[in-house]
Amino acid sequence: MLKKLNLLFALLPLLAGCTLPGAVPSTPTIDVNAIRTAAALTAVAEVTRMASLITPTPEPTATATPQPPTPTPTATVEVILEPIPGIATDNLTIRSEPRRGSDNLGGVMFNQKVSVVARNPEANWYYILWQDSPSGYAWVVSRAVELQTSDITQLPIASYDTQGNIVLSPPIRWEITGTPLPIPPVPEGDKIRPATVLAPANIRVCPSLGCMVLAVLQPGQAINMTGRYGENEWAQFDYPSGPNGKAWISQNAIQTGPDGFSGLPRFNVLGIELTPEPPTPTLDPNITPTLTNTPKPTPAGPLARMEADAIIYAEPNSLSAQVGALKTGDEIYITGISLIGEWYQIQYPAFTEGRAYISQKSVRVLGDMRKLPYFDAKGTPLPTP
Repeated sequence: MLKKLNLLFALLPLLAGCTLPGAVPSTPTIDVNAIRTAAALTAVAEVTRMASLITPTPEPTATATPQPPTPTPTATVEVILEPIPGIATDNLTIRSEPRRGSDNLGGVMFNQKVSVVARNPEANWYYILWQDSPSGYAWVVSRAVELQTSDITQLPIASYDTQGNIVLSPPIRWEITGTPLPIPPVPEGDKIRPATVLAPANIRVCPSLGCMVLAVLQPGQAINMTGRYGENEWAQFDYPSGPNGKAWISQNAIQTGPDGFSGLPRFNVLGIELTPEPPTPTLDPNITPTLTNTPKPTPAGPLARMEADAIIYAEPNSLSAQVGALKTGDEIYITGISLIGEWYQIQYPAFTEGRAYISQKSVRVLGDMRKLPYFDAKGTPLPTP
């Protein structure tokens, strides 16, 4: 810009010295304001041109810090309780919980109707509608209720959480389409737990008699066990046509290998794996293990043998809940006797602290009963003389 101003001022004397021929030279008048204005306009134009060559830096746009997505709650399957009619095949006691000894909420007489809405996981108790219960529901033993439908696998499952609240789960259903896939051969290896089927046996979708039957295995079938339930009452094994390629079979129907169930993961009655048990520690080969003999519990009373089939009751009367049954030839241990001798208290199951009652009509006592304690009509022990 300064160069242009200097050039302008340098041309002014030349312009001033030039006159037209024949004209009288005159002294030129310099408009200083016009010169200043022109210079200012030139400067502004130059600044504008230079500014256009510069790429403006955009202002940073504020962005929000990304937040983790809100977890979507797992959908809860709503269980609809649809009462199924049932008929009592004996006089029954209604209980507050699915166990003998819980609160007595009333009774059901033989041939009386009940409305069953669910079952416990083991399917040995039914959850029924009962207006005399504070919750509107109660429990009754399943063996003495004949349902209108014989398929109890369609009943919802009622269980208890850690706080003692009822939790309802839908029945586990599974359908095999087409021909069932063959059971694969049992592989070899240290961690394999083989078993052999001893008799024709139902295999189920979960470890309970209340679960659906998938098929029947024949004696001699070899299986590879992959899990267990409870105190090894049920074994999970490889079955390609079952849920997640598995199925369940009763421990009573199989013969396990030399390692039994050791090392197998545990599952609950819905077939969900629980926390695996810790691995068995490796023994030091330089240390000789000390053998210990676990004493077998001593029977609580004299031995007796059944001479006919009989029902086991929760109390010493036939109106109480039926808790089991004995067949001809079964052996039991007697732990008490009623005052008039018509009822025996027995150790049930054997070698446990459990007690139940049976009529003396079908029992042949094989031991000394002189030291047996007496009990009253409710099964309460009477003072010993």
